[in-house]
Amino acid sequence: MTDKKNIFSKSKKQLLSEKIHDEILEMIIKNATDEDMVLNEGRLMEVFQVSKAPVREALIKLCAEGVLQSVPRYGYLVIRQQEKDKREVSRMRVLLELEALKEGYEEIIQYHLPELLQQIEGINGAKQIDDVWAIWEDNCEFHLQLASYSKNRLLLRYLQETMDRQKRIYAQQAWESQKTLKAIFNDNSHKRIWKELSNHNLEQALQCLEKDISQQSDEGIMQM
Repeated sequence: MTDKKNIFSKSKKQLLSEKIHDEILEMIIKNATDEDMVLNEGRLMEVFQVSKAPVREALIKLCAEGVLQSVPRYGYLVIRQQEKDKREVSRMRVLLELEALKEGYEEIIQYHLPELLQQIEGINGAKQIDDVWAIWEDNCEFHLQLASYSKNRLLLRYLQETMDRQKRIYAQQAWESQKTLKAIFNDNSHKRIWKELSNHNLEQALQCLEKDISQQSDEGIMQM
């Protein structure tokens, strides 16, 4: 009985540290333009109204993920993303998403073309988006949905993590206007991918997908 109680307590503790991890990451993203951003355990305990253990677990995980660097007697320094990081993230997305499209191609053309088109049209210009991060989330939704037809859960998890990292990269950039972000994430490239899939042209669809991913990264770098 005691063992079961300990297991449940540990599970609850892990869930709390994961929640704090996600909230700290979102905090970093929203303040990404701050130079030399430093996080402090004590301050985070006050913000989240929790004990030291879940905060420390969350910070250790963020260090392992390359988001933070622990500086003894100082705090946790946010690691700035470099152009090399942008290129690596873009390349990883290309590798993952092209493989996912190859694996899911038959499934898509047989069963999912209508719902994929519905997803594209659902985020089209019919609704005006004022939040730049809503635009980012819509873009992610398309790419994750396209990859999901591969039914490769491990690949999908890595893609989600890669896109989360890319979100940090874009957040670090000083976007001057919503128009800039809309120019990078537009529905036309998604429609071209869908068109090639509806024409049963896998090779062209792969080329369109790779161009879409690479263009997002290249445009982002040029805005730096």
